[in-house]
Amino acid sequence: ISCTNSNLIEENKEVSRINSELKEKLEEKEKKFEEFQRYVSNLENQRNEELKQLKKLEMMSQNLDKNLGILKLEEINENIIKTFRENNEDFLASFSNKDPGSKSLPYSNIKVVVGLDFGTTYSGFSYCHVANKQNICSNEIWPGKVGKLKINTILRYDDEYNNVLLWGAPALVKKQIRKIAKKNNQYNERNKLVELFKLFLGNLQENSRPKLPVDYKKAITDYLKEIGKVIKDTIATHWNINFFENVLLILTVPAEYSEKYIAIMRECAYNANLINDKYSKNLQFISAPEAAAIYCMKNELQKYDLLNIEETFMVVDCGGGTVDLTTRKLVGNKLSEITERIGYFCGSTFIDREFIEFLRRKLGYRAIDHLKENNYDQFQCLVQEFRKNAKEPFTGVNREFYYELDIENISPNLLQYVDEEIREMMEKDEWLIKVNFNDIKLMFDPIIDRIIRLIYVQLENIQKACSAIFLVGGFSENKYLQRRIKQEFCHYIKCLRISDQPIAAISRGAVVYGLSIKSSDCIISSRVLKYTYGIKLCVDWKEGDPIERKIFHGKVIKFSPLVRKGTVVKVDQVFNSSNHRPSNPSQTALNFALYRTSEYNVEYCDEPGVELLGSLRIDLPDVHLGYNRSVTFGLSFGQMEISAFAENAVNGQKYVTSFSLNDDDDYD
Repeated sequence: ISCTNSNLIEENKEVSRINSELKEKLEEKEKKFEEFQRYVSNLENQRNEELKQLKKLEMMSQNLDKNLGILKLEEINENIIKTFRENNEDFLASFSNKDPGSKSLPYSNIKVVVGLDFGTTYSGFSYCHVANKQNICSNEIWPGKVGKLKINTILRYDDEYNNVLLWGAPALVKKQIRKIAKKNNQYNERNKLVELFKLFLGNLQENSRPKLPVDYKKAITDYLKEIGKVIKDTIATHWNINFFENVLLILTVPAEYSEKYIAIMRECAYNANLINDKYSKNLQFISAPEAAAIYCMKNELQKYDLLNIEETFMVVDCGGGTVDLTTRKLVGNKLSEITERIGYFCGSTFIDREFIEFLRRKLGYRAIDHLKENNYDQFQCLVQEFRKNAKEPFTGVNREFYYELDIENISPNLLQYVDEEIREMMEKDEWLIKVNFNDIKLMFDPIIDRIIRLIYVQLENIQKACSAIFLVGGFSENKYLQRRIKQEFCHYIKCLRISDQPIAAISRGAVVYGLSIKSSDCIISSRVLKYTYGIKLCVDWKEGDPIERKIFHGKVIKFSPLVRKGTVVKVDQVFNSSNHRPSNPSQTALNFALYRTSEYNVEYCDEPGVELLGSLRIDLPDVHLGYNRSVTFGLSFGQMEISAFAENAVNGQKYVTSFSLNDDDDYD
């Protein structure tokens, strides 16, 4: 019995041990099962979330198709498509990003900012690494020329005008021309230097634009491509970065450019390989006078004790093609605009034109026209000699000053085009033309008079004291221009100064602007609207309205303003119009047509100068609500674009579209 009990005890222990092991295994399986359930639950949640995102994506795609189908814009279609593309990219980025807070800022990849001043006669650029914002450098190393802040905006092509043989200063050097011609066996005396092609952008009259042997867009693209090579080489010399990903390019434009010309500049920059996506955010625009104002704020105001709050100063950017003016007020460490920006075609190249007219009167219109047509190199030599020996050194002080033009030496082919009577006179003078003090003064005065009138207009517009006027741009270095402006305004303005680096001021100011964009702290706090914006509304016809405008159901179509010309607009400020309702209870959509005009007030959308910007359609699905469906339409003015939106108050549905704007066309 004792032996049997002992065996039973051992068996019981073994059973207990087995039970214990089974219990442990069961607990372990239960834990794994719980983990599996949690995993399945997480997968289900993730699947549901992805389905929601996919539905949003599908809805956005449908909205995109609808909006692209109904948007009716002539010149800015591509810019709207650009905005929708950017919206889609942002959405897809958030869809693939599990942590919404980890989404990078728009310019987080930017390492270097480049400011490119593409000018009518000369161009240049400045650059800066974002890690050293105080160290802005301006390029002085160019092909064939070192030590100059700018290079000539000029091209020399092969015989077929397909390829650029020379550009910048080398295109004007006879030795370089002969060298490249001999190498390519392509030089032809009839070939034209291609220059002044920037004058095709803007509202210059057709008869004032130069005749070009190539399309002006090709010339702009080719020039941007050549100067772009220098920019890329310069950046690569200093930093090992990806140009397309890590460089923010700020391109300056005149004050009078419209969206159309900004779109052309973007297209040319893309074709010139300055950006790898036509709608890349790494290319932004700023007006030349605004860039100059930023430069003056950072470099001139402190020097002349003008850093007081609310201090007002004017910048006059005197370039080769245009003269642009802007008046700014210092608000903290930012600039606020206080009146409309203005600009006009009265740059230094128009003095060259006065010189050409002088030659026409001396040698005959036919002779100069033939020289320009058949021997453009020699024609250009005449202009270059005038610039160097007469225009640039002219001060308006020394009445004994004169310049002697040797026609036979500078332009020998001109002799054959001169008629017999003039030939006899010129042979007596040994083909020397004396250009005296009064001759040169008469070439300058009409141009400077226009600039002075522009300054007076700007002073009248601000209607308050202006503390300082700063002159920038290459033309501002001319002593006679400086003297005339100082004489005219010394009694009104306490500080009239030429900036320290007038030639590089614009490109350096553009860099500062780019750095402020990179840091999401735009240095421009407000601008003044150049246009009145409004929408087309169908309202009740009233006594006093033209009878011929009366339409069905006693209605009339009118312009309803949202914001008027001259309004000071802060960045991202919104202007809206609410309580828009369907005109009939079964209506399934509302269409808003956005217009603008340079007039302060208009009544009808078809008045002269009223321009359709585009239209935005919003769905009204809740037909059962009849008239009780309210929609708000509004505009938001950002740093570089204007956005239009329509929001359905019933279901919260919102449609948005943006117009990529020239900073100078919709803002002043």
